[in-house]
Amino acid sequence: MPPSGKIIELRQVLAERFPRELPPPSSLLATGIDCLDRPLEGGLRRGSITQLVAPLPSSGSASLLHELIESMQAASQFVALIDGKNSFELIDPANLLLWIRCDNVSQAIRAADLIIRDGNIVLSILDLKQNEARELRKVPATAWYRLQRVTAEFETTLLLITSYYISGSSIAALQINNPLRITDFTELSSTISQSRLIDFIYRKNHHVEPQYAQA
Repeated sequence: MPPSGKIIELRQVLAERFPRELPPPSSLLATGIDCLDRPLEGGLRRGSITQLVAPLPSSGSASLLHELIESMQAASQFVALIDGKNSFELIDPANLLLWIRCDNVSQAIRAADLIIRDGNIVLSILDLKQNEARELRKVPATAWYRLQRVTAEFETTLLLITSYYISGSSIAALQINNPLRITDFTELSSTISQSRLIDFIYRKNHHVEPQYAQA
């Protein structure tokens, strides 16, 4: 089925706003955030899905997301944020950020598929942290594997953020293990990042049993 006029128009807009550039030679996309790059041995792997699991409401995933966007902006890298519950709050203007606000998981996955296929954006972030577990469980496994195939085909990078481990198509998964305290918000953003404890729960052939949501 040929793409609709709206999809073609959106692709044209994306191509104008985010002109295609040659990718750097490295197979890793360094985020500039040590607590992410270090356990991943240098950064997010291109052509793959990496999952960030934030099981606690006060885990600090929102502040980490802001730091990630700011770091990529500072490196002049284009970022797409697919907001699965229309819950993201933009603090500072971000000229290199494409923010797609969705109402549910189905919309967000379709949007991510479209953005990745465009091929103009180095990093796409699919944020499903605020979506309920029962909604996520309705997503068939084939949807995640399709996103992985498209990500590999266009040699881009997808970061999936959820409250529990769900995607078997991820090349790696990290979990935030310590919640933020009130005193943490009095510190500089970079200080919080360096002190946050993040461990990998899945990477290639090394697997640690993930903790699933009970609800």
